[in-house]
Amino acid sequence: MSSVPGIRREERWPTAAFLVWQIILQALVIARYFPVFSSAEGNYRKTFIDGFHISGFDPLTYCVVSSWATAFDVNRHPLLAFFCYPLYVLNRALMELTGINCAQFVVGAVLLVCSVWAFVLMFRICKELIGTSTFEAATLSAMLFSFAHVMLAAVCPDHFVMSLFALLLTLYVSGKMMRNGVPMRAWQTVALFLLTAGISLNNGLKIILAALFVNGKRFFRLKFILPAVILPAIGLALFGEWEHETFVAESVRVAKIKRSLVVRAERDSLRKMFNDTTSIANDSARTAAFTRFWRAHRQKQLKLRAMQPDRANAGEPISRKRFLNWTDMTTSRTETLKENFFGESLQLHRRYLLGDVMRNRPVIVCYDSVLNYIVEALLVMLFVLGAWMGRRNRLMQTALSFLALDVLLHLVFGFGINEVYIMTAHWAYVIPLGMAFILPRLAGWPRIVMRTLLAALTLWLAIWNGTLLIEYLYQ
Repeated sequence: MSSVPGIRREERWPTAAFLVWQIILQALVIARYFPVFSSAEGNYRKTFIDGFHISGFDPLTYCVVSSWATAFDVNRHPLLAFFCYPLYVLNRALMELTGINCAQFVVGAVLLVCSVWAFVLMFRICKELIGTSTFEAATLSAMLFSFAHVMLAAVCPDHFVMSLFALLLTLYVSGKMMRNGVPMRAWQTVALFLLTAGISLNNGLKIILAALFVNGKRFFRLKFILPAVILPAIGLALFGEWEHETFVAESVRVAKIKRSLVVRAERDSLRKMFNDTTSIANDSARTAAFTRFWRAHRQKQLKLRAMQPDRANAGEPISRKRFLNWTDMTTSRTETLKENFFGESLQLHRRYLLGDVMRNRPVIVCYDSVLNYIVEALLVMLFVLGAWMGRRNRLMQTALSFLALDVLLHLVFGFGINEVYIMTAHWAYVIPLGMAFILPRLAGWPRIVMRTLLAALTLWLAIWNGTLLIEYLYQ
């Protein structure tokens, strides 16, 4: 590790140990799916979507790297497919050389780099900006990646660990600026915004929050807010609309036409069958009778469709219109907080292990052991205590504003609430970051006890979640 550019002396051993752990987990996931995913031919999307099942993570990155397309939702991930284009070029070259699809290795390398540097950034935030010791910083950084759906995000071919890296980079850069009294420049804000919002649009708002906390009143000056916030936001929105119209709108229109043609063909077939078997001779009466039969048939079909997991677990949105159809007003917030937001996000449930709510998992699953609830309560209490101790620190305030945004989106409006744990990497860093503010307030035995407790919690989470992940992959 001593030869790796940017890795400091005190970071080498913790980072080396973390790198080994990540390589092991990456190898286990790749090996599990390699026999099927290594084929250089066939329908890539069908192969990956049908074959990859770890919680609700989507293997769309494998699809994009294998055969480039804007497979991601362009409204939520406007630049992600374009960020992946160089990976696609690399993978196609490797496919020509080796005869196999190397998407797993190419994407795995990116996930590994993002994970390692997210670990390093978390380490630096704790040690350099908050004042913990090297051991404490390493423990809290390891705790972040021992959380269930951060551990998974680091090895699953989705975008979440990329977002984690971008958000921790933002917090680290912002923290240094606040400590040194240096304002965030417009170009820096734009660069962070395009990187973060390009990966996941809602996280772009966090860059604006970070700039607000760093710059204070200067944020509202027109010479900053116009080039740093307003113009990039408008530009990205316009790009998203262009991307939708160019790559998505036609396929949506074609899909609607196909669905209507299928329904029409079914209706025509049933009408012929009805006319051949009915004893009603009068044309108008026969037509009226078939209309009643068809309506009852369609209602039955729609009810059966509504019972499918992807619909039954989706909840009732505010509206079926674009963007608002992602909301959910009916899923229980209290149960979600206990079992998913602070539950499945941090500790996997053994029942319905790593199931997908769109396939085979209920939205709410309870733990079999009270020990899991004790660990959950300890994590929440320590986080709340640390957040209170660091409440006057602008770095802590910035991180809490990030968390508040996710709470607003997921728990208030219900965006993705039925599988809210999938978004853990977008906010879970706030928990160890909050805990870090406890440690500098302590000395002597109290600090040793707190350090030991944090290490024990980290070890428990790593063993519990790691064991269940391996059990799931090779059951």
